[in-house]
Formats: sequence, structure tokens, C-alpha cells
Amino acid sequence: LAQVALILRAQFTSPTSRPPMAHFSDCGVHCSEEYCRQREFLPLQCDACGKAYCAEHFKYDSHRCPMGPAAKDKRVIVCPMCTRSMPFPAGTDEAAVWEQHAASGDCKPAAAPKPRCPVKGCKEKMTSLNSFECGSCKQKVCLKHRFEDAHDCRPPASNARRPAMACGRSFQQHIAGLSRLVR
Repeated sequence: LAQVALILRAQFTSPTSRPPMAHFSDCGVHCSEEYCRQREFLPLQCDACGKAYCAEHFKYDSHRCPMGPAAKDKRVIVCPMCTRSMPFPAGTDEAAVWEQHAASGDCKPAAAPKPRCPVKGCKEKMTSLNSFECGSCKQKVCLKHRFEDAHDCRPPASNARRPAMACGRSFQQHIAGLSRLVR
């Protein structure tokens, strides 16, 4: 082992032999610009044409990209009747895209939005499972607002003559009903 170390030390300390240098001839890429051709170790790839460029030529205008910003242009038109979006390529007429969509037969009017709870500030969508019809005012509300004091409960006009609390019942009738439940 000592002999091997002496041989290696002698090889690297002699003036004629030096440790091998790193060669980078196989690393990097040449810039795709025809007059530049600079070797780049960190090339930038154009997202439109896919070619590798140096830092000076990677912009669309610098290398005269044939696709340029048009490749990234993703404009759409939204149909007001069916709320579908249709691609609107650069250089085409908006009316032509619209007519093509209407003629395709895919344009069907959107379904009417589901009714929402009528209580101010509530955005709950009403379905058959989460709706409740108030017995006093006959108003459909969500389950969170099913109690008479949780929504604007007004009895129908036919019950307007009765002395009413919030929902057409007197306070004594309400207490009597509660006392029956307690017994």
C-alpha cells in the first residue's frame, strides 16, 4: 500500500505529468440562432418553437420565433345562453366562431338555477332534502331557518285578524302547547 502511494505521488508531482483536466466538450448546447451558435451550459428553451437559445436570444423577438406569442394565446368566447367557452384563435372573426357554435347543436340553454333560501343573507340552495315549508306562513326555507323566529314569518292575510305573535299564535297558546309537552 505504501508503494502504491509513493508511485501515485511521484506521478502527480513530476513536472511532466499533471492530473487530468476536466473537459466540457461534450456538455452544453449551441444556441439555435443561426449567427450566434454560442455554447450554453444552461440553455433556455423557447416554449413556442421548442429550440434551445442563449440568454441573449431566448425572447420571441430576438430569435424571430415563427410561432411567437400566438402559441400562448388562449382566448375564449363564453356563450351567454349555454355558458360554454369556445376557443377564439388569433386572427379569426368573433361572429364566425359564434355562428359555428350555434350551428353545431351543442348550444343548449343552461338549466334554471335552483331556488335559494329567501332569508336575507342565506345562500343555501333549496332541494327536496333540505327545504322546509313553514306551517304558519307557507314559505319554503332551508333547515337552518325552519323555526318561526329564524325567518320573517308572516301569516297569510286570512289569519291577519287574529291577535298574533310572530306567527299567528298568542303567547298563552304557545305556553299551553309547551306545558303539554313537558307533562
